[in-house]
Amino acid sequence: MYDDERKMSILNTIQARGSVNVANLAKKYSVSESTIRRDLSSLEKSGFVKRTHGGAIPIESSLTEYDYNAKKTLHSKEKEIIAKKVANMIKNNSTIFLGTSTATNILSCYLTAKGLTIVTNSLDVANIISKRSDYNLIILGGNYINTARTIEGMTSINQIQQMHFNQAFLGANGIDVNFGISTTSDLEARSKFAVSQNSSEVYYLCDASKFDRISQYKVSNLSEITAIVTDPSISTDIKEKYDKHCNIII
Repeated sequence: MYDDERKMSILNTIQARGSVNVANLAKKYSVSESTIRRDLSSLEKSGFVKRTHGGAIPIESSLTEYDYNAKKTLHSKEKEIIAKKVANMIKNNSTIFLGTSTATNILSCYLTAKGLTIVTNSLDVANIISKRSDYNLIILGGNYINTARTIEGMTSINQIQQMHFNQAFLGANGIDVNFGISTTSDLEARSKFAVSQNSSEVYYLCDASKFDRISQYKVSNLSEITAIVTDPSISTDIKEKYDKHCNIII
């Protein structure tokens, strides 16, 4: 198991149980207690946990920000508008990447393009596409993060780096003129960056609430993506502000 994947597995355990003990984790993963302490310190630095005497507990704000189910109902109408728009942008007989986000999950329900090969790290997208006998589905391997319902880690990144995508459709937690695209975890940021590097076109599906927000980990500059697809509720001022730095599609 890669170090990053062990940390994500530890995070799953902390979020499921509410607390962990260093000694027990060291036995579970067959590593030293000092290694577990470094893992917990890294997770604390990332904002996911708080260290305690002999262990760690989850930070509530990180649970909400990283919890797929908690975000699923937020701005659902706006995300559906975005998904329907994006579905018409997908080209027949292409290889596309659908990342893990509530918007891409909705998008997977509206796909009409023919002859697609779909690569994903999303359990929910994979479940929807698996019912489509006309599509070729590739599910990335790696470490499954329960709360985010995503597969991440170096195994996933290594696979992404061996592929090419005609179009990639991703989600983000923040969009800022200066900081660019950002997300809540370093693993997600790295996998999104790898996808971006190996895609001819990169689209971010983001409702208007994501603008002028910065999350913890930078993915890319706005100039490095093809476009941001958003909903009509975006203000004229915000659209004009971001239009100077990247293509905004409504």
